[in-house]
Amino acid sequence: MSSAIAIRGSGLAWDVDYQPVTDSSREIQRTWAQKRNYLQGSASDWLPLLEAAIRSIKDDCTIADWDGSGAIPVSIQTIGLTAKIVETLFTMLPRDTPAPDLIPEAEGEICISWSVDAGRLFSLSVGAHGKINFAGQLGKEGGIHAWQPIDATSRSTLEESLQDITRYVEKLYASTKARRAA
Repeated sequence: MSSAIAIRGSGLAWDVDYQPVTDSSREIQRTWAQKRNYLQGSASDWLPLLEAAIRSIKDDCTIADWDGSGAIPVSIQTIGLTAKIVETLFTMLPRDTPAPDLIPEAEGEICISWSVDAGRLFSLSVGAHGKINFAGQLGKEGGIHAWQPIDATSRSTLEESLQDITRYVEKLYASTKARRAA
């Protein structure tokens, strides 16, 4: 069994080659097109999508070899920590922050990743080991790669653990916001 879960922008991608053949299929396609543009690219629309992706990871990736290539199971602890991190980042990041991609990794971790273009991207990997590994290319500011302990024992300690992460994500989109303002 193979599972790939990625969310781009404000929703799951619709197959562009798909041509509906029934009236109900055409109606579903029209409704989907309208819904996927609702608040597109704002933080107010991505939390439910990521919660659904986390449920899919829980359903598909908690058994050995979930990808058909020897993947390590994603633990329930990793899934729970990822859910807490996603919810906390959602509340900490500016409302116009685009949705990250959420991707299970063969090593049993979950990647949360934002990508603007080839020179501006940022990812963090969440595992059950009590730390976050992260790396990014922040445009003219250069790159970063490091790890830090993560304390999810309370909401306030988790927010404190994620302060640097939110600053990096904000830097990732700073030049985009400056161009929009000009």
